[in-house]
Amino acid sequence: MDSLGWFGFSASALGMLIGGAVAWLFCGWHKGTPIIFSLSSGMIFGLAVVEILPESMAAGGWLLTVIGLAAGYGLYHHLESMWHRVVVVTNRKNHDAWIHSGVYLLFSIAIHNFPTGIALGVNARSPLAEQLGLAVIFHNIPEGLAVFTPLLMAGMGMMGVVLGAIAVSIPVGIGALLGSRYGADISWLSAVMTTMAVGIMLTVAAKEMLGTALKETKMIDCLLLSTLGFLSVWCFLIFL
Repeated sequence: MDSLGWFGFSASALGMLIGGAVAWLFCGWHKGTPIIFSLSSGMIFGLAVVEILPESMAAGGWLLTVIGLAAGYGLYHHLESMWHRVVVVTNRKNHDAWIHSGVYLLFSIAIHNFPTGIALGVNARSPLAEQLGLAVIFHNIPEGLAVFTPLLMAGMGMMGVVLGAIAVSIPVGIGALLGSRYGADISWLSAVMTTMAVGIMLTVAAKEMLGTALKETKMIDCLLLSTLGFLSVWCFLIFL
């Protein structure tokens, strides 16, 4: 991995680690699963609506966006059926839900990070390169917060956060290398992979997180908290 790959990888990992550190600071302050899951689901919807989907539609158009979303939805259900057949994590319902959500989100963020790296590589020689690197860092902070909150709630330590941040950032480095060499030829693949990741993320947010919260608290409370999560990410992405 040359310097461009390391640059993309480091920017992504730093943002994810900052988000994970924030999640770790506040993971002990909660009143149960509904609050955490409602806030996190709103954050994920915010990431998808404010940042990821507009970029994907601009790159690939409506058709590829719909195809990617459908593929992500189908992939989630395939992974879910495999997960429930071969994995038994704990005997505690809430911890199982937290781990399921965190693992699915890690997987979807890793998919999304590949086209992010491609975009970084395509613009490697432009004056915007450094700004794009900063954008990767700041945009990965809320992603790290949303991903690592459920995993930390399930008992994962900071070493797990570090390993998770490294794992999901490797695709950024690989994408940056490919983008710098073949970016013009794989723009369609970038758009499909981005929306496929969004399909997984939105399904996780709606089913694994918001669905679990709705079973344990009032709908109005879930909606208010998820709206708060959405607005917090919207403000972060718009103003930073």
